[in-house]
Amino acid sequence: MPMKTWFYNRTAYKLLNIPVPKCFTELDEYFDRLFSGSGAMLHPSVTLVENLCRRMADVELYASYISEAQKSPDTFKGAILIGTLLVGYFNACKSLIDAGAIALATVYNLNLPNKEMDFSKSKFWKQLNEKTGPIIVDRYKAFGSLFKEIIVWRDAAVHRLTPFVVTHSPDEPSKVPREKKKIKMVAQPDTEISTVVKATKSISWVDPLHYHRQWKSQLLNFCNDVCVDIRGQTVE
Repeated sequence: MPMKTWFYNRTAYKLLNIPVPKCFTELDEYFDRLFSGSGAMLHPSVTLVENLCRRMADVELYASYISEAQKSPDTFKGAILIGTLLVGYFNACKSLIDAGAIALATVYNLNLPNKEMDFSKSKFWKQLNEKTGPIIVDRYKAFGSLFKEIIVWRDAAVHRLTPFVVTHSPDEPSKVPREKKKIKMVAQPDTEISTVVKATKSISWVDPLHYHRQWKSQLLNFCNDVCVDIRGQTVE
């Protein structure tokens, strides 16, 4: 008999008070019609989409933690925590696009080693074009600027410097009420404290969730496109 896999309930979406994206629930509805028996959750397509869904849920989870840290009564502690959470956030974004690349490499049998299943690798694009043609390639090329921005932030945060996050206050922080203090980050990866001190007036400051707000809809569109390809290549 038909059976849903409920793959999204094995991700951080189970912990978040937000709806599971439609692309995932609709794909599980499709699995429900296609598969039968409890072994459905072990199907390769389910494994691929569960990995993709888990990574998107991780992105949302980090964003949720950052949002909560922004409300900390102690903005100095909040800023320290947010810096650490941003490292995880940017890494989660890179893991999400990697999960998409792995899914495409698998469903289209690109025959690539693990390290080549990556949108930043020319061999990946070459193989994808040979196996699918320009329509699918162009669909993912449209995310090129997003991929590049994520990779730049992730590489800097994970391998070099934690995003620079501090408390902003209109006066001596000890004299200012909490509601007038804000936690902000420098909108430039690899920022050192010496740079901030020397070029205070030219530094661009943004809300710690600035990139999440910019990227979220694009990441969901990306997930939707990958789900379409997984569905199109799935057989019982």
